[in-house]
Amino acid sequence: MKTTINHAILLAFFALLTFSSCQDEATEVNSPDEQEVITPSSPLASFMSNVTANYGAYDDILDDASCFSIELPVTIIVSDITITIETEADLEQLEDLFEELVDDEDFLDFVFPITIIFNDYTEIVIENEDQLENFINECDDDDDVIECIDFVYPISFSVFNSDFNIVDTVTIENDEALYNFLEALEEDDNALIVSLNYPVTLEYANGETIEVNSNQELSDAIEAAEDDCDDDDYDCNEEDITELLIECPWDINDANNDFEIHQMIFYEDGTLQITEGDATVFIGGNWEVYSTDNGLILNITELTAYQDDLGGEWLIVECDDDELDIVRGDYSIELEQDCEGDLGCSIAEINANLGECAWLLETNLINTIAAVYVYFTPNGQILLDDGDGTESQIGTWELLVVASNVYMDLTFEDDFELLNGEWQIVECEDDYFYLVNGDNYIELQQECDINQGNEVFDCFSDFELVECLGPNNEAEFNLSADTIGLILCEFSFIPSFHESIADTENNVNAIVETESYWSETGQVYLRIEAENGNFEVFTVYLITEECNLFECYQSFDAVLEQCDNGTDGPYTFDLTTAFHNCNPSADIVTYHESQADAEANVNAISNPENYAMIGVEAVVYTRVVIDDQFEVFPVILVIEDCNEGNCTEQEVDAFLISCMWNAVNYNGSDNLMEWNFDFEASNNIVVIYTDNQTIDAFWSTSQSNDGVIVTFSNVAGPNIQAITGDWLVVECEENRLEMHRGDDVLVLERTCE
Repeated sequence: MKTTINHAILLAFFALLTFSSCQDEATEVNSPDEQEVITPSSPLASFMSNVTANYGAYDDILDDASCFSIELPVTIIVSDITITIETEADLEQLEDLFEELVDDEDFLDFVFPITIIFNDYTEIVIENEDQLENFINECDDDDDVIECIDFVYPISFSVFNSDFNIVDTVTIENDEALYNFLEALEEDDNALIVSLNYPVTLEYANGETIEVNSNQELSDAIEAAEDDCDDDDYDCNEEDITELLIECPWDINDANNDFEIHQMIFYEDGTLQITEGDATVFIGGNWEVYSTDNGLILNITELTAYQDDLGGEWLIVECDDDELDIVRGDYSIELEQDCEGDLGCSIAEINANLGECAWLLETNLINTIAAVYVYFTPNGQILLDDGDGTESQIGTWELLVVASNVYMDLTFEDDFELLNGEWQIVECEDDYFYLVNGDNYIELQQECDINQGNEVFDCFSDFELVECLGPNNEAEFNLSADTIGLILCEFSFIPSFHESIADTENNVNAIVETESYWSETGQVYLRIEAENGNFEVFTVYLITEECNLFECYQSFDAVLEQCDNGTDGPYTFDLTTAFHNCNPSADIVTYHESQADAEANVNAISNPENYAMIGVEAVVYTRVVIDDQFEVFPVILVIEDCNEGNCTEQEVDAFLISCMWNAVNYNGSDNLMEWNFDFEASNNIVVIYTDNQTIDAFWSTSQSNDGVIVTFSNVAGPNIQAITGDWLVVECEENRLEMHRGDDVLVLERTCE
């Protein structure tokens, strides 16, 4: 959903800008080109408002009202099923569900209250169905909304007052903010003038983009997109039409019903078939889709019959997700998609169902003692379940459509060769298929639970454990905690650890002390047994290494600092913070005032979290015990002058007027990096320039209680004008200045050649 921005806030923003411009000293800049000003009520302003208005038709499957949309998430009830719609993608899935329930006349109910959002982003809370119906009945289609082109954000506007003094730069991040910004211009009575900072990028509904560099180019692009907008049309582009054609067979309808019992079947390899009723022979040919200056063309060639009637270049004049209108000269044909025929399920649904689970195969051609379970893989393989959790390939399969009938073309090996051939699917359900070939049949019954219980093995894989060497050149491993203890598995299982593969497979001689298992580098084996009695074996690799137990403590010098408050103390330190990242690995940590006490483990500081120190520097000692070994590490306590190192106003002046400076960071971005700053000492002018633009602005410094202030004024240029104002120097080095203005951060760095 688009972010809601209070319209009144924008009005207050404009009022504040105007008030500020009256109070401050006027800053003269060049007037904006009249052709680049966004004038209220102008055609361009209207175009921009129409592009950014809330497009209420995108969720018409919910409310059938294009003048408002329903705020997501929203909960609905469809045929006793409660569904929460959270995203626009959910609406597409809802549409698929509605197609299955097409015979149900009243199958959608909202869980109230809900909120509706109008084209102008105003919102109303709806408490019941009657209230919603009233708004739907009163809704008039808003043909002004332009939905097939969008702005690519962010974009920015320069704001001027009536005297052409620049007031601010406004950055817009989304449609709603831009719509309200333009509405505020209409209502503003303070004579503010805005111009759009170019270039601006627009994105079409098909994902293509265009960059515009002036008001005229922007207006032309929006107007051209508006002419092409047709909300009700399917997206007639070459890629989508090509994918659509190969989905299913197509009925051929013309004015004389000449092809009433014929169908066209388009294949991915560019060939096609034209079938006639129940005939087993078909007409062959080729096809392709391509774009021309006149539009999208479906070219049908090399037909073995009907070339004069159905062959040639057909212009696609209208398209939907299941219907195409094509013309060739004065002859027009309607192609209507037929994905189900008389079977009641489409070839796509059959393909999806076959790939879901195993299938119990029964036929009159083969006598089998044991049940035969097969899998139909997406790449066309037929796999036989071997009964031990493995499968072996026994053939291949493919779905065919002939005269709206769906066939399975089966090619088997070895004991199943009697089933080779094309089998027509005459009964179709989600979990059952009945196939015939002459007087013979195959029944397929879906069985998703033949390996029920083996899912537990998916929770596990091999493990690798690493521990530090201890006595006898061995390491202590916690086998259970560091393997099965780390696994969250919803299925029940019985684990055991063994020292050999044979013991693991025979489930004998299990390791008893799994929480304290001493070993050199090597491996043990984890047996996982499922509730159904099946088991799998996983390897646990044991790796030992020489470890420095105190490496963390040795990796840095611990120094705790506090700012000098002008007294001799006492100053309070939390000693435990000195090695806070290392302490969790230690067994015992104590603190002492002398190294001798620490080594002897006597006179430990009783309250290390609140240790008081007199003076400006001291040392305490941390005694660390790990695995019955100890070491002592110093902690230096320092009282420092926190104001030391701040620059004076004279130092800042001297730094700035020497060499060139660049804005390397503005609020975390380097988008001002291309601007060079040349500070002149004599006239307080700073020349700010790029390779193709130069600005003469003003700069000055002053001293405040908080520090040195650097002031920029008369900075008139796109983006760079954002630095206008007073900046407090918070970090000062000869080649680098970091400055703050409220929450804004500006970092300048010096380059001397």
